[in-house]
Amino acid sequence: FYKQGLAWNELGKIGKVIESLKMAVQVDPRHSRAWYNLGLAQNGKGMREDALSSLIRGESANPFDPQIPYARATILMGEGRLEDAKRAAQRALEIQPDYDAARELLKNVGGF
Repeated sequence: FYKQGLAWNELGKIGKVIESLKMAVQVDPRHSRAWYNLGLAQNGKGMREDALSSLIRGESANPFDPQIPYARATILMGEGRLEDAKRAAQRALEIQPDYDAARELLKNVGGF
């Protein structure tokens, strides 16, 4: 289901992406990349709270992937939740101190 979700993404079928990735995480709830991509797809459909929930699940499945808290930070920043965005960007930098995009986002929310 995960690869199917990625294929739908290539075709721009976000609804199908979400459907496939939801099935992927039902089959394997520890599949952090499926949670990550599900969160991105949900965000792309304007489903911000669902996206944040999916990203949190992805981060709990793999707490060492800096892209997941960074994705949360970008959504939170867009929602105007700057303190939460700051914490998420800081988490990405704890995992990968040279993550330039996270450092830049942190500057934008007043974290540096």
